[in-house]
Amino acid sequence: MINVLDIDIDYDKLLSEYNKLNIDELLNNRFKQLAVQCRKDCPIDTQMYESCGSLFYDWPKYDANPTGSVPIREKIYKEEDFFENCEYIKNTYIQTVLEKLKENYNIVRGRFMLMQHKTCLTYHKDKTPRIHIPIYTNENCMMVINDNVYRLEYGKTYLVDTTVKHTALNASKDNRVHLVFCADMINI
Repeated sequence: MINVLDIDIDYDKLLSEYNKLNIDELLNNRFKQLAVQCRKDCPIDTQMYESCGSLFYDWPKYDANPTGSVPIREKIYKEEDFFENCEYIKNTYIQTVLEKLKENYNIVRGRFMLMQHKTCLTYHKDKTPRIHIPIYTNENCMMVINDNVYRLEYGKTYLVDTTVKHTALNASKDNRVHLVFCADMINI
């Protein structure tokens, strides 16, 4: 379900770059996500958020009026549409990390994902596995995959089989942030 990947990443340098770019402030949007990869020719003003949230469901619209079925997004993209590095990470250590991952994995739709304290995601299945790099976390943050509990520690990179029923929980008083990528199963 979860494998630790052997990738040479300076996690403290990654965290320092994250703080230097003030990404915590940028994550305070409706999705609690911030893209590091975007579509080719995507306008700079939409690069950071276009791939955030569900690519299929329009959860913000549903949250504003939670009755009936969840509405579908007006514009639907595929995970693999988001493969270009966003402008704001160019010439940063975050870009270096992306390039290292691209050497061995076909990563797309990379995002910083904030999970606020005292929150849980719905049980769901993704189309592809995910690569997770914890930026900050604690022992009260966990993933439940096929009813098994896993804690992803800072200082490691994980390949997570999210194609099966899973959720994530933050049962702490602090926020949790992971850098997450969709990984092409063919290259795993």
